[in-house]
Amino acid sequence: MQTLPAIRGPELGRARVLEHSGDHAQAAALRLEYAHTLCGTVQRIAMLREGCARNSGATEEGRALHQALAETLLRHAEFMEDGAPRRAILMEAARALEEADQGAVAGEIYERLGMLRRATRAYERAGAITQLEYVLGLLERHEQIDLALQAALAAVDAALREGNRLLAYSLLQEHLAQQRAGMTPMQGPGALARSGLVQRQANLEAALPRGPRLTLRWPGGSTQLLLAPRLRIGRAPDVELSLPGAGLSREHVALVVEAGAQGLAIAALDLGSKAGSFWSGEALTPGEPIELDAAGELGLGFGSSVRVHPLRESGELGALLQTAGAPDRWLLFVPEGGPLWLDPVHPLPVRVDLRPPFIGLQIAPGIAAHLGGEPLGPGASVELLIGDRLHLSLPEGRLTLEVGP
Repeated sequence: MQTLPAIRGPELGRARVLEHSGDHAQAAALRLEYAHTLCGTVQRIAMLREGCARNSGATEEGRALHQALAETLLRHAEFMEDGAPRRAILMEAARALEEADQGAVAGEIYERLGMLRRATRAYERAGAITQLEYVLGLLERHEQIDLALQAALAAVDAALREGNRLLAYSLLQEHLAQQRAGMTPMQGPGALARSGLVQRQANLEAALPRGPRLTLRWPGGSTQLLLAPRLRIGRAPDVELSLPGAGLSREHVALVVEAGAQGLAIAALDLGSKAGSFWSGEALTPGEPIELDAAGELGLGFGSSVRVHPLRESGELGALLQTAGAPDRWLLFVPEGGPLWLDPVHPLPVRVDLRPPFIGLQIAPGIAAHLGGEPLGPGASVELLIGDRLHLSLPEGRLTLEVGP
């Protein structure tokens, strides 16, 4: 910390004696005179601060002392980068100006700092009617904006708690666009960040599903949901189901939607693999889809296979897949949405659908559900986020689904 040079000098000593005896006018004059002898800005500010702390603006000399502190602080602020330290210096200068009976100038500084209520008080004391009316108008508008913002935040938070994430996402985008459009230069992007909308949008986007897929973990295992037009299987890392194996092609085989004997059905399509694909032991002709009408093994070359359970019995379009060596992990492929099956023996009274950028669940009306600790209404519709815990009260007992990437 910087200390004052010659702080025990005779002028300063006499000033303190005068202050102790109550002669603040003469003390302020001595301190002001002593401050003018100091060359360093930091030292001068420290001296003036001490004097202003001991002497009010009740006398002409006291007001001059506070005026000198304000002017020195303002000159110092000119060489500072914008930020919290500079704002603190400007606010101190404004307070000194108020004490120096320069309320109109202080009000302008408060106004630039966005401290509108303090600006109104400064203008009112100074009798600056025009500036006062202008800032009161600004303050009223800001209060209206604050009320609207609080209502918007409450609506977003309620939508998030109740699982209506698509609504929350739309509300955030709408209100952020309105705030940016109505932002004044005085507010700047910092005010937008402080509103809470930006953080809520960032948190929401961080928890979005990674494309049209996510994973549900349940007590008996895990089920990955995939809502896409096709499911490619191979050893390439970017296919929908990537498997190890030197005999696999990068894109070996795919499950696709084709017109079958009884309408649309899931079919297997060899993608020109080198080692071939096989359905229940029968070789697939590359480029010619074959309908999967019952559970069976989809062979990939000579060393890999995937167990496929078409969801034909539910009257819906989809399939459950299981790879060798992973008895507790399933992949539910529902290209157009459909019922939620955790495995071939655990259908749930829940429908899955894609609501970009979310994956949604529609819970049957008779099923009680909680999202985290929030109870959901009958027939609730939930857009899932990574990290969610969805509790379903089923006839056979309570089931908890944990949502992961």
